[in-house]
Amino acid sequence: GLDGMEKSVLFHLVTDAAWRQIKPALRKKMQIDLPGMGIAFIIPVSSVGGKKALNYLTCGQEFVKGEESTLKETKNELLVVIANHGYTELVMDAAREVHAAGGTVIHAKGTGTENAQQFLGVTLVPEKEMLFIVVKSEQKNSIMRAIMEKAGLESKAQSIVFSLPVTDTAGMRLMEEMGET
Repeated sequence: GLDGMEKSVLFHLVTDAAWRQIKPALRKKMQIDLPGMGIAFIIPVSSVGGKKALNYLTCGQEFVKGEESTLKETKNELLVVIANHGYTELVMDAAREVHAAGGTVIHAKGTGTENAQQFLGVTLVPEKEMLFIVVKSEQKNSIMRAIMEKAGLESKAQSIVFSLPVTDTAGMRLMEEMGET
């Protein structure tokens, strides 16, 4: 339920092999199968903006190429951008330059930042913002590229971006109508 207790949303990228280990541990150690103890689910990642970002997001897990290809034939994608706090406008400006409509920002706190130096060569501050942008699949690559170029790891935003397949949408009528013209 959403009432009463404080809730947290945790995102972590795991490979198929890691999920097979994590799932039983969630049941045993966290008793996640009991009502009110939370849920865990997996969503296939369809793209990651660069090899450094992939290495960071998978925390050195053994990655099998092609594992991410499930549900690639979707009309829309959810771009997830993790940026330093205060730089979402820089990210959105880059995305809008290549016709992204808008996004939703969630305040976040990074964990595992000690691994950032190892994978990215930069120190990431723990205060983050996550930006969710739903885009048409054919726009995904150009928008991801624009974000990486203007607000990526070499910028003050130090953004990383990845995409998730979206199987259906509601509330995107204006975007759908623009695509029909």
